[in-house]
Amino acid sequence: MKWAECVPCHRRPERCLRIRGKPMPICARCFSILLGYGLIPVFFFMPLRLPWYLGIISQIPMLVDGFTQKWGWRESNNLLRVITGLISGGGLSLLAVAGERFVVTAAERVF
Repeated sequence: MKWAECVPCHRRPERCLRIRGKPMPICARCFSILLGYGLIPVFFFMPLRLPWYLGIISQIPMLVDGFTQKWGWRESNNLLRVITGLISGGGLSLLAVAGERFVVTAAERVF
């Protein structure tokens, strides 16, 4: 899976999801973030406009999970990594759509 080589990930086998007993080429959190990016079309075509700051707030669970694990305060697990990764990826998708709308609106005002 050459596509996974471009993803900046530690690729630790014990933190990767497994398919038929073989670890995926990226960790559970990175994979879930990529899945969360799949929400870009949903947010783009959704009639309800969610505030951009929800995209920033949605990064908090992943940051708390990642840093508390890194600092040795507790041990995370793949289920928690998947959940926080999906929340983060969805939030980044929301930020991408909000940024696109901001740029288009600003360009319409200028031109």
